[in-house]
Amino acid sequence: MKPFEPSRPQDEVIQRPVMGTIQKRVECWRQHATIIGGRYQSGKSVATEEALRGVRGVVRFSIESADWKRMMFEELKVENSGLFKEMMRRVGEKLKDFPDNLTKYPVLLLDIPRTTIEGIDRVSSTAKDVATDKIGCAIHVIVSASSAAVALAFDAGGTERQEDIWVGDLTEEEAKEFLALHGHEKNWRDFVDACGLRIGDLVKACENLKKGISLNDTKQEYRRFATAEAVGFMELQVHPKLNGRQMSQELLKVYPEGMPEVFNSIRILLGSLPN
Repeated sequence: MKPFEPSRPQDEVIQRPVMGTIQKRVECWRQHATIIGGRYQSGKSVATEEALRGVRGVVRFSIESADWKRMMFEELKVENSGLFKEMMRRVGEKLKDFPDNLTKYPVLLLDIPRTTIEGIDRVSSTAKDVATDKIGCAIHVIVSASSAAVALAFDAGGTERQEDIWVGDLTEEEAKEFLALHGHEKNWRDFVDACGLRIGDLVKACENLKKGISLNDTKQEYRRFATAEAVGFMELQVHPKLNGRQMSQELLKVYPEGMPEVFNSIRILLGSLPN
């Protein structure tokens, strides 16, 4: 029941509109799972954590194996699914003592790292199982998937049973604010020109510069990564959703000179991408 405490201090976090979107979702939740998706290192975990800052009734767990539910129960000191639901029911009852809390429902925050391969299907079934008020208290499951493919493939019962929230790249103003925190308020444009607006790339560029790696070298490295991502995204097909075209569109914006050739080389018509 303690207020949720993110891993980063608040003064080190850039406030982004998507955080407000997640907060509104939590505040107005009505028995549907929430999926936080986006490109790798787009800031999904930080945005989700910041949106939940100070919220009571949040249980967080990282899914790293197929046996994740048993491991979660052990960490929470409950023996089985029935006792877990009873614990969460009591959390829901206790939240009534905190009328100013962002939500009156318990929140189960599940992180899925990129390295996780097994057990993901059970996350979907768990989200459907606990989202309804069968136990006297529904549980809001929020899934933060590091892999965009996992986020696209997640199915908690169709679009009517889940809400997808996309964490995109920073705006230029957000990038400028972020880079100012790292002492680059005067040359922030050089960083954006070199590596775009994905926050993870900007962090790495700052680290590289400290190691003596120039922004130009970092730019060439990122271009190679972007090419690999473009091929991977456009080959990604997840029924019934579209392939990774939203991610590909972001790559086109960041690297407008090189990406069209990459897309055309894998027989994708650029006119079929969203504007």
